[in-house]
Amino acid sequence: MKSYTYTTTTDVTADKLYRAITDINRWPEWDNEIETTTHDGRLAPGSPFTLKPKGGPKIAMEIVETIAPIRHVDLAHLPLAKLRMSHSFIPQTNGGTDIEIKIEVFGPLGFLWDRILARKLAAGTADQIRAFVAYAARTT
Repeated sequence: MKSYTYTTTTDVTADKLYRAITDINRWPEWDNEIETTTHDGRLAPGSPFTLKPKGGPKIAMEIVETIAPIRHVDLAHLPLAKLRMSHSFIPQTNGGTDIEIKIEVFGPLGFLWDRILARKLAAGTADQIRAFVAYAARTT
């Protein structure tokens, strides 16, 4: 298994961040790499959804874990591999929030999907989180 972790701190509350990350149908509004998402709104482990990256095929996904307002984990079902993305929002005593993003890729072709997808996601995490935090601050 290959994994990448990114951490940062924001003044946006964990509650706002959690509401934004769990509003899956609106992900394309803050992630310019996503063309569409389709989700029925159920926030429970095993709830399926689809994600279509720009220029790519639809990807079957599912919610693995969701604990309001501190954690949301989803899993992409790739050919002979899985990609898990974990978002953790840890409230600070001073009112800020620590954000931790973890990207993990595993399975028989995990090494290939690491080269094709996971490395690119990891390299763009800082920009993606800046856009996500700005979105959460203004919309939730």
